[in-house]
Amino acid sequence: MSGPSCEVPARSEADIFGLAQAVRTDLKISADDFPIIEFLELGMPLLFEGFSFELGTYAQMGSNHGLTIPSENVIRLREDVYEGCCSGRGRDRFTAAHELGHYLMHRNAAIKFHRAENGRLPAYLDSEWQANRFAGGLLMPELLMKSCASLDEVVNRFKVSRDAAIVQNKVLAKKNKMQILS
Repeated sequence: MSGPSCEVPARSEADIFGLAQAVRTDLKISADDFPIIEFLELGMPLLFEGFSFELGTYAQMGSNHGLTIPSENVIRLREDVYEGCCSGRGRDRFTAAHELGHYLMHRNAAIKFHRAENGRLPAYLDSEWQANRFAGGLLMPELLMKSCASLDEVVNRFKVSRDAAIVQNKVLAKKNKMQILS
């Protein structure tokens, strides 16, 4: 899910959340739990010519749960992550949404590896931060999160991990978009 820091064109959190909401709106998806696997398998090939969704074995992918390979027009998930998505496992659904974020935001972007000796990469330029924010916004949209009374409700309604629910809750609370849930 997280790889080395890569510098990409700047994107604000509001812009990324807007893109995630546009995906839901354009696809007319109002369901709490975004159908990420169905979208990757069936929707993406219709929207992007030559797009391919692939599965890789643990032997092929090692510790990489998912990969987006813009030069090959591919999103690849490790088989166990795919199976987890299909059974509604939150962490795996987040991984798939994260890779979708990379594809949508970075497939045509100039990407540079960031060297640690150059200091910390600002979040708004970090490909991993951007993809994480996209996944959070797609799976746990602000408007739907506002009606949740607890983190347990977020986890159950949106089929996400507790960790993802905590992070999205903090992000939205920091923006004064909602109260902090427990």
